[in-house]
Amino acid sequence: MRCLWVGLDKIQEELIGHWDNIRDGERFVLGKQVCTAHVQVCPVGERKLCFMVLRKTKKKEESPTLPKDMIFEILSRVTSGDIGRCRLVSKDWNLITYDSSFIQAHSERTKTIDGFFIGSLEWGKPVNKFVSINEPDPKSKLSLDFIPGPVSIIAATKQGLLLCVDNYSCRNHKYYVCKPSTKQWKKIPNPRTRYCTVRCAMVVLKSNPLHYKIIRFSTHSLRTIMTYKSMKYSFLFCEIFDSKAWAWKKLKDVVMLPKDEWLGFHDPVVSVSGSLYWLTNNNMVFVFHVDSNTCTTFDLPFPLCKKNYFDPMKLVDYQGRVGMLCKKGCDIQVWMMENQVWSKKQTVSIEPAKLSASCYPVAFQSSDIMLMGDDTNMIHYDFRSGNSKMSNVWIRTRPMGIFPFHSDFELVDLKRIRKNM
Repeated sequence: MRCLWVGLDKIQEELIGHWDNIRDGERFVLGKQVCTAHVQVCPVGERKLCFMVLRKTKKKEESPTLPKDMIFEILSRVTSGDIGRCRLVSKDWNLITYDSSFIQAHSERTKTIDGFFIGSLEWGKPVNKFVSINEPDPKSKLSLDFIPGPVSIIAATKQGLLLCVDNYSCRNHKYYVCKPSTKQWKKIPNPRTRYCTVRCAMVVLKSNPLHYKIIRFSTHSLRTIMTYKSMKYSFLFCEIFDSKAWAWKKLKDVVMLPKDEWLGFHDPVVSVSGSLYWLTNNNMVFVFHVDSNTCTTFDLPFPLCKKNYFDPMKLVDYQGRVGMLCKKGCDIQVWMMENQVWSKKQTVSIEPAKLSASCYPVAFQSSDIMLMGDDTNMIHYDFRSGNSKMSNVWIRTRPMGIFPFHSDFELVDLKRIRKNM
């Protein structure tokens, strides 16, 4: 039996009317699952509505279907930590939670913030600006001014944590982990600085108590090619920082890639289902599996595998799966990988919004809004309606890194060392 509980602790009284006709133990069809509603009356008069998935629906059974607007109202009050589990209930729930109207409502009702940190250079110094999806909210004006010195973002998580590095130390870089929404920061120990950093990624394994890991790929400053079984390979070292041990650990095995293959510049990693994905310079996908500390690569199907066929290609998180944005002329193709198989989902034209042909896709804000960029601006493009909106952030040079960001405003313990270590 596979069970999932969705609980609501704070339901406003004016919304109780939506649930008045629901009886405890009543069954509903949610997606393709038969669910039982459990209604519990709180002492203050509020109601808590939960669903437990019992078993798959049989075609002969006829159960009343829970209205989509009711599902919307329920899920928009679920905490960010539980939204991921709700998306596993059915495809309908998954689609609802990625819609722009849901993301806006969820942010308002759960006091969270969504957007992107844009990293660039101005007069030779790193500058980080935040582009919010929740523009009218005064809390959406986030910055990194609370961290000592100018820093560059090199990794981000879906739980509101950033990894930053001070590029202006005399010899050794300084690494910081921070939560911009609460202005918390902590300096972490340095990795092996005699190696040159190639790419970094950061994943949160547990939110309460907070447990995160940082994965750093680096290379020797003088030697980057090695010979193995008469074949030449590019090689990388891999180090992992564990917040519980508060220390770096270098993996024994080096990561080998085909010669002249390297991880793409500037594009942030895509984190999906416990694995980290990068697009290489020759249109291969490099994957690091966090649970086993192993790496794999795989080729893309035609035409994604063809170099310079699209300009540009962006590996993205698309509705909780690995996706690809591929621009050719004024059209943007949206691809998605399901069960290791790639398929084209749709083609989006930028002509209805009269955007410049030089605009390039960056990431999905939601299932219907795409973040676009040009030389100095970031653009919110609603490709369903054909409308576009300039962000309030002006960028002097083309971004060096764009990092999706989602966070609440709860304080966290950035340094929680496990005992007896």
